[in-house]
Amino acid sequence: MATYSNNHILFDNVVKSYNGKRVLNQFSFSVHENEFVALIGNNGCGKTTTINILCNLIPYDEGEVVILGSKVAPKYVSYKNKLGIVLSTPFLIDEFSTIEYLTFVGEFQFLNKKETEIRTRDIIKLFELEADEAKPIKHLSSGNKMKVSLAAAMIHNPKILILDEPFVNLDIKTIQSLIETLRSFRGKKTVFITSHSLDLVVDLCDRFLIMEKGSLLVEIASKENISTNELKEKIKSHLIVSNHSIEQINWLK
Repeated sequence: MATYSNNHILFDNVVKSYNGKRVLNQFSFSVHENEFVALIGNNGCGKTTTINILCNLIPYDEGEVVILGSKVAPKYVSYKNKLGIVLSTPFLIDEFSTIEYLTFVGEFQFLNKKETEIRTRDIIKLFELEADEAKPIKHLSSGNKMKVSLAAAMIHNPKILILDEPFVNLDIKTIQSLIETLRSFRGKKTVFITSHSLDLVVDLCDRFLIMEKGSLLVEIASKENISTNELKEKIKSHLIVSNHSIEQINWLK
């Protein structure tokens, strides 16, 4: 069993199966306090399952999952108010307006009324949602729904941010704003992020966990003596392995 000290997130030999097929195969990793770590892998490698287990949305079959010293299991929820969660497909209350939803989340996270009001205004301004604050969420664009999800994840100032493909559907300006916001959390928060956008996460994260077929393939640390481009190429070398060629399809020319 791995030790819990200094680990904000711990996956220890986690196994998860669906219909008899293993999706996570003794998957292990840890994320230390105030560390920025990216989980990277091709489609179907197990990233979403990992996030869902971390967020206590689905159970796991074997192993141990620990966040801030608390076991992740249905009856253990004491750590949840320390998490800010963004799922790749935002789970929102569509009938609420933006301001109603963020107010609801603030109160749900035990902020008092005045604090909730101040933070709601601040976070709406940060993500430039003023024009849509009174609209029902179901009428928002996909990009603005992601903004609302990001705002909800941050309104209670959590210690850990778990971000599953947070850049999806965001415009260039919002992506840059989000990157700058995350950078401001250095030394203050722990960030665990999945993304297919290497250009965005390579400059942001300290370590990169490369997944393949439900297991940890390799771990790569960001170092001062390696350039950003070299780091990206090193990561891609583990992801781009293919025997397929367009030359093998005679009719597709």
